[in-house]
Amino acid sequence: MEQILNKLSEIEITARRIMEDADRTKAALSAEAEQHCKAFDAELEQDTNKKIEELRSSLEEKKNTELESLRQSMETALRELDVYYSQNQEKLSEELFHKLLEG
Repeated sequence: MEQILNKLSEIEITARRIMEDADRTKAALSAEAEQHCKAFDAELEQDTNKKIEELRSSLEEKKNTELESLRQSMETALRELDVYYSQNQEKLSEELFHKLLEG
């Protein structure tokens, strides 16, 4: 009977060691998985920030291009108005004068 008890005790000790080893392995795998998650999150954040910066840069460039185009269109329109006014100043003044007299 004592041999059986000794064997059961050995089995219990072995089972406890196996469970302790499994707990250590589980903790190590958990720590490794957490490190992988942190590394993935950091890489994802870096990629996201890079894409945001690229979008900002692209939008800034488009804005500048459109503003320059609008500025040039406005300058062209103002020049055309100046030319029209200088060519038709007398006629416009007469029309305005007649309208004032009528009204």
